Amino acid sequence: MNPHFGLIPLLAVVLAGTPPGTAVAAAAAAAHEAPDPAGDARPQVELTGDLLYAILLAEIADQRADPWMAFAHYLEAAELASDPRLAERATRAALAAGDPGAARKALGLWLKLAPEAIAGQLLAAHVAMLLGADAQAKGHLRRVVDLLRPAGRDGFLGLAALVATIEPATARVALMRALVAEDAENAAAQYALALVAADIRDYERAVAATRRAIALDRDWDQPRILLVRLLIAQGQRSQAREVLAQFIDSTPNDHVLRMLYAQLLVEEREFSDARNVFERMLRDTPKEPDVLFAIAILSLQLEDAEAARGYFERLYATGQRRDDAALYLGQIAEAAGELDEALDWYAKVEGEAALDAQVRSANVQVTRGEIAKAREGLAQLRDQRPEHARSLFLIEGELLQEAHRPELAMEVFDRALAEYPGDQDLLYARGLLGASLGQIEVLERDMRAIIAANPDQAEALNALGYTLADRTDRHQEAHALIERALALKPEDPAVLDSMGWVLFRMGRHQEALDYLRRAHERLSDGEIAAHLGEVLWATGQRTEAWRIWDEAQAEHPGHAYLEAVIERHRYSRPDTPR
Repeated sequence: MNPHFGLIPLLAVVLAGTPPGTAVAAAAAAAHEAPDPAGDARPQVELTGDLLYAILLAEIADQRADPWMAFAHYLEAAELASDPRLAERATRAALAAGDPGAARKALGLWLKLAPEAIAGQLLAAHVAMLLGADAQAKGHLRRVVDLLRPAGRDGFLGLAALVATIEPATARVALMRALVAEDAENAAAQYALALVAADIRDYERAVAATRRAIALDRDWDQPRILLVRLLIAQGQRSQAREVLAQFIDSTPNDHVLRMLYAQLLVEEREFSDARNVFERMLRDTPKEPDVLFAIAILSLQLEDAEAARGYFERLYATGQRRDDAALYLGQIAEAAGELDEALDWYAKVEGEAALDAQVRSANVQVTRGEIAKAREGLAQLRDQRPEHARSLFLIEGELLQEAHRPELAMEVFDRALAEYPGDQDLLYARGLLGASLGQIEVLERDMRAIIAANPDQAEALNALGYTLADRTDRHQEAHALIERALALKPEDPAVLDSMGWVLFRMGRHQEALDYLRRAHERLSDGEIAAHLGEVLWATGQRTEAWRIWDEAQAEHPGHAYLEAVIERHRYSRPDTPR
């Protein structure tokens, strides 16, 4: 098990922004919602029998998806209790029933009890618009804006989240536009409109509102970031990059914009340029944990392990993200063959990453020949983390195979399947191990057990079909199995390779070439190249066969299967000295 650096996914976690489709929810979280003066009222109500009965009937109707009956009983309860919260429920139930007239009746009670409730005023405007009462709608909208102004930006961001609850979704932008018209020169209002439009993917209106917000407040980052994300969402990456570069030029020390610019570069796989951006940021904030982590990950992507080591060590020294830093430092040391140091770093990892570090420690121990110690550690992990026991059995079996102890690996899989009978991952692993040991009956038994439980398990169909094609003369049976796998995964290189190989074994060489070429185009793999070369050789295309083999050997040095095929044909090569 070689150390594996999960580079781009982890970097994406650090740098990922909010996609436009979820912008409203993010705005609400950031703003903690708009303050609603009436929202905190908790009237003390005497729970009479009539009141309890009305609430119970309303809740039952709600659960049974009968919004009209829910409205009637919530309204009755609201009138009995003089409770604005119950009036709100009655309003929403009436809207769910598609009855704006009933909603207006409930709203009348709600706003009588809580005239400063922003949600109530907003829904009243919505209902008035549905009923064509534009003058009333404007009055409610003005009241919403008046109630929002004291909260500034946060008020409008919370409003965007509130508008996002209105159905149908197509009504949201119209309502928000009407609200913004009451305060058209307010950048926060324009930004809120952009968020609502983005949430329903009305990108044209969202971009226009975002640009207006930027023009009204040139020092506010959020609209600028949203504009870049909206352009990306529409596939206009080059324009997004150009716009972002202009923003950075105007505010060169803006940390958030530089982070976004670096993210764009990473997504376009311009890792060196992205690292340069982070290095500049690091000069301004030399102990910023997220920047240190990102630049360390990029250094790994650029195969600069020593630079990555230095950045991770600096990150560890900050006291932040220590588990991430220690885990990667262990991997770097392991890849460099510094096994004692790797174990030291893995031992420092705690929290959620501890399991990964302990598994990697077992890998190091196997590399050092300490197989018993590694197995003991994995057994302890299974006891401590039973929810991961099956995965840990699989890992132990893999480690033992890499340590050239397949008989012990078979014992592990047998024991695991005794504990977890029928587990498909364990059956698949044991079946492949059986095939590698020449125990075709083991592979067939386990793959058929998987297929019996899950007839559409393409991997099992393919593994069984390929093995029967390669190791037996049951070619028709193999072809039928691979054909089923191919129907499930028509573009999978492994399945295409299997189909090519079984057709070759059946003597259908030209058909085999088509499948093997397709597999080779989709995946650079030593075994696929070996098969393609074999069929090319058999059809007299020996120069091309050697070209395929030479390229594959350069790309996959030491590939056992490929080397065996090449060795078998070596002395028939035209330019081989005799």
